[in-house]
Amino acid sequence: MKKMIVSLLLAATVLPFMAESQTISSDFQKGTIVTATNEKLDGAIKDQAKSKGTILFTSSTGQKKIYTPAELSGFTLNGVNYISFTSDFYKVITSGNKASLYQRVTDNSGKMIYNGAEAVIVTTAEGKAGDYYIQTGADSKLSWVTKKNFETFISAAFAGCPAVVADIKNKQLDYTQLNKAVEKYNSCQ
Repeated sequence: MKKMIVSLLLAATVLPFMAESQTISSDFQKGTIVTATNEKLDGAIKDQAKSKGTILFTSSTGQKKIYTPAELSGFTLNGVNYISFTSDFYKVITSGNKASLYQRVTDNSGKMIYNGAEAVIVTTAEGKAGDYYIQTGADSKLSWVTKKNFETFISAAFAGCPAVVADIKNKQLDYTQLNKAVEKYNSCQ
């Protein structure tokens, strides 16, 4: 009888931990990745982009894999889209036919990655995590937008939309309204 009671107590204390270890950690949230070969996979993502410059993905079959920006085209986490560009992840702030606005999430510049057995030091775009970048439909690169270059850059990049250029010159749009400037440019006829 004592053995049975001890066994039941042991089972009652161990089973909850075993069940918990088989569920996805609270650090993981539902998400989707798009690999560099455009394969779309649903699963769970642990966002470690800011701290490690990578994400940890758990597939629906339970397999875990760390992905670098070079291995993905992008991912979606909590309804927010991210893209991969020049070895970094960027949050999609506004996307449109004429222009898109991104915010850099990682800063992998200077980190060492391995291409097979060969070590390579990563170089990324100008700027740092938290900075904003614009990609116009005519350009495949991301352009760094700062408070200092805002007026000059937006006036030149959005020259096809006199309304945006006028708002910049009249100080109705400034760097803090970068999102609004991109949205207005995208809706410009």
